[in-house]
Amino acid sequence: MFRLIYFELKKIWCKRSFIFSICLLLMINIFFLWYTNIENEDRIALSSYKKFGEEIANMDESQKGEYIENLKRDIDGVSFVMNIISIQNTEMGAEFAKQEMQEQPKLFETYYDLYKSGNYIHFTNSFEKEQKFINEVYDEYTKVSNYDLYLKEIREKENALDGISVFKNQNGNENDFSSRNIKKSTSDYEKLDNNGICYIPSKMITSTMENIWTDIFVILLAFLFIGSLITEEKEKGLFYITRSTKYGISHSIIAKMIALFISCSLFEVIFLLSNYMFFGISTGFSDISIKLQSISPYIGSNLSISILEYILISIITKSFILFGFCAVITAFCILSDSMLLPYLYGIISLVVSWILYTIIPNVSKFEILKHLNLFGLFRTESMYGTYLNLNFFGYPISRIILSWLMIAILMLVGIVLCYRFFLKGKNLQLKQKKSRMIGLKFKPHSNLLRHEMYKTLITNHGLIIILLFSILIGFNELNHSYHPSVQEQYYQNIMLKLEGEQTDEKIEIIEKEKARYEEAFGEIEKIDELVSKGEINSETGEKMKVKWYSVTSFYPAFQKVEKQYKYVCENGGKYIYDTGYLYLFGIMEDGIINDFLLLTLGIILVFSNFFSMEYQNETWKLLKATKKGKRGVLKSKIVVCIVLVILFSILPFICRGVSISKVFPLHCLSSSVQNIPVYQNLPFNLNILLFILLKILLQILISVIMAMVVLVFSGWRKNNIQAIFLGILILCVPLVLTILGFDFMKYFSLYPLFSYTFT
Repeated sequence: MFRLIYFELKKIWCKRSFIFSICLLLMINIFFLWYTNIENEDRIALSSYKKFGEEIANMDESQKGEYIENLKRDIDGVSFVMNIISIQNTEMGAEFAKQEMQEQPKLFETYYDLYKSGNYIHFTNSFEKEQKFINEVYDEYTKVSNYDLYLKEIREKENALDGISVFKNQNGNENDFSSRNIKKSTSDYEKLDNNGICYIPSKMITSTMENIWTDIFVILLAFLFIGSLITEEKEKGLFYITRSTKYGISHSIIAKMIALFISCSLFEVIFLLSNYMFFGISTGFSDISIKLQSISPYIGSNLSISILEYILISIITKSFILFGFCAVITAFCILSDSMLLPYLYGIISLVVSWILYTIIPNVSKFEILKHLNLFGLFRTESMYGTYLNLNFFGYPISRIILSWLMIAILMLVGIVLCYRFFLKGKNLQLKQKKSRMIGLKFKPHSNLLRHEMYKTLITNHGLIIILLFSILIGFNELNHSYHPSVQEQYYQNIMLKLEGEQTDEKIEIIEKEKARYEEAFGEIEKIDELVSKGEINSETGEKMKVKWYSVTSFYPAFQKVEKQYKYVCENGGKYIYDTGYLYLFGIMEDGIINDFLLLTLGIILVFSNFFSMEYQNETWKLLKATKKGKRGVLKSKIVVCIVLVILFSILPFICRGVSISKVFPLHCLSSSVQNIPVYQNLPFNLNILLFILLKILLQILISVIMAMVVLVFSGWRKNNIQAIFLGILILCVPLVLTILGFDFMKYFSLYPLFSYTFT
C-alpha cells in the first residue's frame, strides 16, 4: 500500500509540467498579493506597517500605549490646525475659525509649529494616509489593551440575565436561544484572561490568512492534481489495466485518496507559507508565540491558543476542507465520461456557496447555511478568530463543532462516492469529441511578417497576455486618484490665472500677494517684539499671531510662484502650472515603478517563447531550407517584437497622462520646456510636446532593450520556461525588492533609465 501511495504521488509530483504549474501559480499568487496591496489614495503602503513595527518592537505595553497615544494626539492636533487654516480661506471663515478655537483653546497654538515643520509624517507620504494609519493602529491598540473590559462585559451579561424574568419559564430556567447563548458564552470565556496579551499590528497575520486569491489558486492546483490522478488515466485508458491487477480496485482508489489528501495538505502549506514570507518581508515579522487575542480582529476568539497554533490549526482545517471538496470532485471525475463537467460542478458549487455567504445576513434563521457552506468553511479566520454559536432548534451550538461536523460529512461522502464509483467501473474512458475551433482561422500566405505576428499573438496567446496586462496597467493608472493639499490648491489657483505671457495684470496679482505676505510677516515680527519687551505675555502673543499664521502657511507655495516670476522677468518666457508635468515626467514619482513592473512582466510572458518554440518543435531544420532562410525569419521576428513593444509600452504613459490631467491641468504644450522651473537649466530647448515625445521614445527604447534581453534568453536556453525564469530573476526581482523597500536594488534594473527625468 505504501509503495502504491508513493507511486501515485511520484507520477504526478515528478512531472515537470505539474511542478511548473505549482511555480507559476505561486508566482501569480505573490503577484496578486503585491498588486492588491499597492499603495494608493485609499491603501496604505506595506512598508508603513513595517516601519511602525520596528518602532514598537522593543517597547513594553505601557510604552506602546504612550507612544501610540502621542501619535494620535499629534495627528489630531495637526488636523485641527489644517481645518482652521482651510476654514479661514472661505467666506465668513474667520468667524467659524474663531469659534472653533474658542471651543478648543490653545490647541491651534500648540500644534501650529508642528504643522509648519511637517514633522508629523512618520510612516506614510501624506497627511491623509498618516492620519488613516495612526487611527487604524490606535483603534487596534485600544481594543487589545481593553481586553479585560471585554471579558468583564461578557460576564456582566450573565449577571444581568439572572435578574430578568422574561427570559425564564415557570421553573426558573432559560427558555430561548438568546438566554442560553449568553450562558454558554460566559462559560466558553470563563478560562480566558488578559495574561500574555501583547499588542502587535494585525496586518501581517490577517493578510496572510485572509486571502481569497490564495484559496482560489490552491483549489485550481487541486483541480490540476485531480486531472492527473483520474482524468488523464481515463483519457489514456489505463484503468482497464490497473483494475485487472491483484489489488487493483480497492487498493488503487485508497492510494489515490491518500495521495490526494497529502497533496491538498502540501498545497495549503506551500501557499500559506509563501503568504507568510511575503507579508513578513513586506510588513515585518511578528512574534507568533503570543496569544491570538493580541491581534485586534481576533479579540473575540474564545480559544486559548497562540498565533502559531492558530496558523497551524487553520492550515489543518483548510487541508481537510480542500480534501473533502476535491474527493467529491474526484468521484464525479470517476463517474463522468466528460473532462469538463466535474470541474464545472465544482465551480458552480463554489459560486453558489459564495452567493449564500454574501446575501444571507449574520443574524438570520438561515445563518447556518451561511457559515456551513464551502465558502464559509474556508474562512477559518472567522471560525477560530471570532466567536459564534449557531441556533440549532433553540440551542446554541458552537460554529467550530458544526463546521468540523460538516467537514467530516463532506470527507466521508467524497471517500464513499469515490470508492463506490470506482468499484462499479463505469465510464472508465473519456468520450472522444471533436472540438470545433472558434476564433481566428489561420490562412496560409507568403507574408513572413504576418505569419510571425500570427504565431506571436494567436499561437503563443500573446494577444491575451497583452490585453490582460493592458487592463491591469490601465486600471492601475486610470483609477489612481491624486489628492492635492490645501497649499497645492492655492498654488494651482494662482498659477492657472498667471499661465501664458507676462502682462501688467499678472504682475499686479503677484505684487498684491507678495504685499500680503510681507504684511503678515511684519505683523508677526511686531507681536514678537511686544512679547520680548514684556508688553504682552507669550500666550496673548500666540493668540494675536493666529490670524497671520493662516496667511503665512501658504508662503512656501507662493515662493514657487515667485521663482517663475523672477525667471520670466529675467529671461522672458511664459508662466506654466508645472505640478502635472512633474508627476508626468516622474520628478514627483508616484507609481511609475508599478507600471514598469507590469510592463516588464508582460514583455517576458509574451516573448519568452519567441525563439524557443522553433527549437522545441525542431522547425529550424525546415526554415533553413526556405527562400529567406533562418536570417529572414529572425529579422521578421525582431521587427514583430519591436512593433508590439512600441504599442504596448506607450500605454502606461498615455493612461498616466489622462489620470494626471484630471487633477493637474497640462496646459501650454507648445511652450518651451525651460519654462518649467526644474528644467530651466536644460542644455537643449524643446517645446513641452516634443519633450513628452522624447520621454516616450526613451521609455520605448528601454522596453525594446528588455524585449531583446528576453529574446536572448529564449534563443540561448531554447526553452520558454527557463526564459521566463531568467527574465523574472534578472528583470523583475530587482524591481520587486525596490518596491519592498530595498531602494539600492533599482540600480540593478533598467528602471533608473526608464524613469530618467533629464534633470
